[in-house]
Amino acid sequence: MKSRSLTIMGYTLPLCARCTGILAGYLLFPILLITGWNLPLWLGILLNFPMIIDGWTQKKKYRMSNNTLRFVTGIVCGFGQSIIIVGVSGGIISFVE
Repeated sequence: MKSRSLTIMGYTLPLCARCTGILAGYLLFPILLITGWNLPLWLGILLNFPMIIDGWTQKKKYRMSNNTLRFVTGIVCGFGQSIIIVGVSGGIISFVE
């Protein structure tokens, strides 16, 4: 939906604000790998909840979300997923070695 997409300098992005935020959160993935930050898996899981709550309450029509909130919760979720991917990948590599 065009109303749920971000518009930058007159150009509407092809993804919704939430998906754009998730992709922006994924940009933190290489930083986690390069710096070697070993963030706990529970933090990655916890960081997914704001987006889940935002999406669920919007779907149930308890309230109306906006693109700024969708984008921010998407970034937080993308970062959380990056933590999970790095943690699980590190566990698999440790197990294989």
